[in-house]
Amino acid sequence: MTGLRRESKRIRDPTWDFSGENTKISIHGIHTYPAMMIPQIAKRLMEEYGKESKMNLDPFCGSGTVLVESMLHNINSYGVDINPLAILLSKVKTTPINHSELEKEFIRICDRIREARWKPEIIQKIETPNFFNIEYWFKPKVIRELSFIKQIIDNIEDEVVRNFFYVSFSETVRKVSNTRGGEYKLFRIPENKLKEWNPDALSTFLEISERNIKMMREFYSSVDIQRIQKGELWSKVLMEDMRAKTSIPENSVDFIATSPPYGDSRTTVAYGQFSRLTLQWLDYDYDIVKRIDKISLGGIRPKKIKDDVPSDTLYNTLEKISKNDGKRALDVYSFFSDFNKTVDEINRITMENAFVCIVVGNRTVKKINIPTDIILFELFEDRGYTHLKTIVRQIPSKRLPKKSSPSNIKGDAVSTMNFEYIVILKK
Repeated sequence: MTGLRRESKRIRDPTWDFSGENTKISIHGIHTYPAMMIPQIAKRLMEEYGKESKMNLDPFCGSGTVLVESMLHNINSYGVDINPLAILLSKVKTTPINHSELEKEFIRICDRIREARWKPEIIQKIETPNFFNIEYWFKPKVIRELSFIKQIIDNIEDEVVRNFFYVSFSETVRKVSNTRGGEYKLFRIPENKLKEWNPDALSTFLEISERNIKMMREFYSSVDIQRIQKGELWSKVLMEDMRAKTSIPENSVDFIATSPPYGDSRTTVAYGQFSRLTLQWLDYDYDIVKRIDKISLGGIRPKKIKDDVPSDTLYNTLEKISKNDGKRALDVYSFFSDFNKTVDEINRITMENAFVCIVVGNRTVKKINIPTDIILFELFEDRGYTHLKTIVRQIPSKRLPKKSSPSNIKGDAVSTMNFEYIVILKK
């Protein structure tokens, strides 16, 4: 199929833009996460292509949008990710908790914080962690306050409730750190502004927790609690790697909706950097935490480009990039080579007639546009899947840079991902 015929399957449909709609409905808004699929897309994909589904999968589940919507649609689901923060968020968001349990614990937390306000020595005496660069990313007062909050949460007996408040804590860590607002990569607030930066971690945590309890209350009232309690409706979140064989049974999935990374984390969205401070506060092994971006798709640059990815479009694109920068071409190849391995695993676990819906952005490298949507469906076509169509939607508010400077020269900016492409395939 020629490139022109491939592009003719792209259909611009403004009804998929969801401009102006609230993307933080129900439990979806309890924590920020890079490049989240908005719930409206997951919901519509299920209702148009997954109505008969018995088992859903998001192979790059991130913060769990697809898993939450699956539960709201009474469909069991699997979610897979290699990022421990994604696993925590997805598990909490798909575990309905009666708001009365959360409110009881929240009252106890409020009492402890109120006591600490009256007796500042309580926080002054608190034992603080000493992980790598903690004093660079947090002010001394914030470190003490976060340590106090963490101690309170650690002592919650119920693991499910404890994890819920760890999510509120994680969001607090992000908001009171010395990182620039609106960034996913770790950039520190400039020195001239840092002097005036004096966040209150205690108040921030209480505000976030109160908001999250309201969201959980809405979610709890929207799902079939009886089916969940009987074990008939569930979501299993797996910290596994889709490039290898997972624990998901063969031929068990009949609907997939996912928004995979748009490229390697080092040069696109740095999921590992976004998660690093939270995971350090939550006592994860730093050797594991600092390697998240490296072990993600395309995280390791190969020595050469091999002829192992079934996509003519990819190699034509790599040839163009190589003329400007051979190393960047290797980065792009590495990502798609890794993604090609995930297609093998997706193919193993999906049933015949399964629908696969992939939401991607077509980024630019060295001023060369990478038609990721075309490359991905070529990988699936090689396994016998049928490409039905590609829906083109404008991104009204997704937190991604809409312009970037590939040369780092002032004023040399190019348009990146103003549109998303929803690739619809059938096995």
